[in-house]
Amino acid sequence: MTVTELRPESGETYAEGLARAARIEAETDALRAKTESDRRRHALADEKAAAKAQADIEASLAEAADEKRRRDEARREAAEAKARAAKSAATWKKAAQSIAAVCVLVSLPLQIMAFWDPHARFLVAAPFVLEGVAWALLCGAQAAIDDGRPSWHYRLGALVQALIAAGINYAHGSETYGIATGIGGALCSVIGPMIWDLHEHGRIAKREGRTPLSVRRAMAKAAKRDAKRIEAVNAARAARDKDVWGRALDLAAALGQQTPSEATYRRAWTEIHGADVGQTAERIAHTRAAKRAVRLAQNGPLDKPESHAKPQVDSQMPPGGRKSPTAPKKPGADGRKRNGGTPPRRRPGTTSYSSAARSQMRATARARANA
Repeated sequence: MTVTELRPESGETYAEGLARAARIEAETDALRAKTESDRRRHALADEKAAAKAQADIEASLAEAADEKRRRDEARREAAEAKARAAKSAATWKKAAQSIAAVCVLVSLPLQIMAFWDPHARFLVAAPFVLEGVAWALLCGAQAAIDDGRPSWHYRLGALVQALIAAGINYAHGSETYGIATGIGGALCSVIGPMIWDLHEHGRIAKREGRTPLSVRRAMAKAAKRDAKRIEAVNAARAARDKDVWGRALDLAAALGQQTPSEATYRRAWTEIHGADVGQTAERIAHTRAAKRAVRLAQNGPLDKPESHAKPQVDSQMPPGGRKSPTAPKKPGADGRKRNGGTPPRRRPGTTSYSSAARSQMRATARARANA
């Protein structure tokens, strides 16, 4: 008896035990290698996911920082614009007050000399009344603006009073000192109140939020262009599909619209054609036919399987019964490679067949049994 013929209590020889041990060791090494490979693959996937998450976090932080920087810049620009506007308004107010004061210094003495009479010295108060009434009315307009009340009548009264004073200065100055003095005095009587009135007009426009004239003109031009475009689009729609346009007009009249809006036209198209705007039954059928033709041109016919193709279930049918004339005659004849001619059998734990597959297998088995 040789050593290889020795059998332990388990019934296997020493050589078989060595082979089994070697096989177990090889399987263990393969499993260990596979486990290590899976671990490295998972670790690499985790590293990639962590890197991607870190990149996303950094991108989000950078985007948040950019958004904060833009908000800060917008706030800073708004604050700077507000400061410039306040500075400009203060400068404009000081300039208007200075011009008004200089005009009073020129026009008031000229009017005093116009009303001076040694026999009626009380008339010297008339110039103060004429100039003072104009400025008093302007102060009333300022109070009305601050209080949110109408101010046009105050400003109109101040302008009338300034024109009266300008006429007196022009008549007296031209007669006494020449035409240049008369014109200068008249202008000073009007320019001072007018400059201050312009200042108050700006305050009124700011309070009421009036849109500048240039902006209003641009908006009017844009509205005119849009109206022309809408008119052209409506004309094209009416000529293209009279049924849809007629239904759109009916809906617009029911909804109180002068012309059908975009939503109204879409609703009319859906009611007439039963599809989205631009789609009809004929168009949808044509599109589907074109897509089918392209698919067939790229992949070939899909509904005619090859005659030599074998059903997938053939190799999984249990052997038995009378052999069919077309049964495999040699290993591998069932269409699979290196399987020894034995079809693979389903093992416990695998996914079960569907009811349709089971019905097909039973029908195949009956057909083979009857052949």
